[in-house]
Amino acid sequence: MNAYAGRMAFVDLTTSRCRTVEFDESFARTWLGGNGFAAKIIHENVAPGAAPYSPENVVVFAQGPANGAPFWGGNRGLVAAISPITNGFFDSVYGGDFAWALKQAGWDVVVIGGEAEKPVFVHVTPDAVRIEEAGEIWGYGVERAIAALRSRVGARSECAVIGPAAENRVVFGSVMCSGRRLSAAGRGGIGSVMGAKRCKAVVASGRRDFSFYDSAAVKDQFGRMKPGLLELGAGLREMGTPMLVNFINDRGMLCTRNNNAEVFENAARISGEVIRDTYKKRNIACRGCGLACGKSVAVPSGKYAGSQVKMPEYETLYALGSMLGNDDIVSIFNANALCDDLGIDTISFGVTLAFLIECSEKGILPSDDLKFGAQDGIERLVEATAYRRGRVGEYLAMGSAAAAKELGEESKEYLYTAKGLEIPGHSARGLRMTGISYATSHRGGTHHDGRQVYYPNDPPTDPGFSDMVLLSLNTFNNSTVGDCLLLCRFIHERTFGKALAENMVRFIGALTGWVDYSLDELTATAERICTLERLISVERGFDRRDDTLPYRVRTTPIPSGPAAGRYCGEEDLGRMLDEYYRLREWDDRGRPTAETLRRLRIARGEGSDLRIR
Repeated sequence: MNAYAGRMAFVDLTTSRCRTVEFDESFARTWLGGNGFAAKIIHENVAPGAAPYSPENVVVFAQGPANGAPFWGGNRGLVAAISPITNGFFDSVYGGDFAWALKQAGWDVVVIGGEAEKPVFVHVTPDAVRIEEAGEIWGYGVERAIAALRSRVGARSECAVIGPAAENRVVFGSVMCSGRRLSAAGRGGIGSVMGAKRCKAVVASGRRDFSFYDSAAVKDQFGRMKPGLLELGAGLREMGTPMLVNFINDRGMLCTRNNNAEVFENAARISGEVIRDTYKKRNIACRGCGLACGKSVAVPSGKYAGSQVKMPEYETLYALGSMLGNDDIVSIFNANALCDDLGIDTISFGVTLAFLIECSEKGILPSDDLKFGAQDGIERLVEATAYRRGRVGEYLAMGSAAAAKELGEESKEYLYTAKGLEIPGHSARGLRMTGISYATSHRGGTHHDGRQVYYPNDPPTDPGFSDMVLLSLNTFNNSTVGDCLLLCRFIHERTFGKALAENMVRFIGALTGWVDYSLDELTATAERICTLERLISVERGFDRRDDTLPYRVRTTPIPSGPAAGRYCGEEDLGRMLDEYYRLREWDDRGRPTAETLRRLRIARGEGSDLRIR
């Protein structure tokens, strides 16, 4: 079979059993890879009543058919589980080198279930999958853990590792993946699910051959797309995602001080331009990518003074910068590096901190540690979160939605979450498509499902809501395919576009040899996976009531700036939900109908060989 290793590893930490399952082309065409594989496996394994931290939950590392291909951005990986933040299906995509190493070792999927008695790691090689003791590295930070694992199993191995935050069940503990560019599967708390299983890491080493149907055709297709990619990606090559700080702030959509405003007066101090001109040292790329949107920066003071660390992404500059009213770029460098080493999602941490600061200002949680402005003590708050120290550390470790339940009804007005997940730096009020996208995503507050179609060519006037539902649905289908293949969003959207088209069909055909593949089949596959992801969450109790937006987004227009007056009111949201459900062929409560499940060939129980037990 072309483009796939054709093997899955199922690891039961409770019984210490590992077994191999081979899959055929029919399975590959039905679920494609990545999040399609993960959704099917989670649906087969995790009962609707199973708690996220229970042994019954599974963590699925899944690759895609583009991994290893001569096409930039194809060496990414995906990890999925039932999220401790949302209590629904959740997948998170990462870069670096680990996904490539896992595919090179001859595995498309590694599934981890059960719960070990003592800390362990899973070692994956072409010949075997083994569970090994990890007691000596439990408690290590990410960098130290990677070094220890490589010393033990080989310097050329790559690792997916959790830090102390996930070990301590901080709800947004991340999975950190090694490589020339350290990368986070940061969202959803999947690292903390690994921590609950006492699984410190998955390590991949060794090589097993696999092939593509027509590598020359893949290479030729990329060659024809490359000039346009380089043109559209010039800003990323120069500044990386921080190029968005000034861009979004100038449009009046940079959420500031817990989204009380959407213009940050000091945005230039934390911008891509200031990083490029003052702190940038070199470009860093994920495996096999020439775009090199990652950077390293020199830190002049603080915990990492005198070191070069990974440049914070735009989302981190938003979460640790404008959302906190923090214009101290060096404090963000230090806090970002510390979050990476402790295994903390910077988006959820920063947005949760912004929520608690507003609660402090409103007298709900009085604290001298919680103030908007330059964050001199942010490193201490990061550590307090990872180790659950003190009252503020405990609230931070809960995430903002759980903290609001403790703090009372008034505090819920200050949340910036969807389905409990802290919303990233793409305005839920200003960007018209994000309302329906955040509300309907199975992940909630993520910018990686429904995608903005206007960046960077914003329309001259407010587009309103009239076309947003179909645009969101089409980009969601497209993103789903990208997360099956697995392709970097930056490469995917700058080569294939933001909606499924024949160019993607040709690409998949060249990878796999499916010469009869069609756009209709690809679209049906995307719909099948989106609907299964929704079904998993619906079976866990989700419905229309969960497809909502923060109180401030629904009730309070942006107060000033170029996007002043925009918000997503209840009536607009309600109309969009009705249309979205109709287009998806779900019922009026957002539940996939029996007829839709039959049409898309979704059923539980037909994959008994996909079960841990």
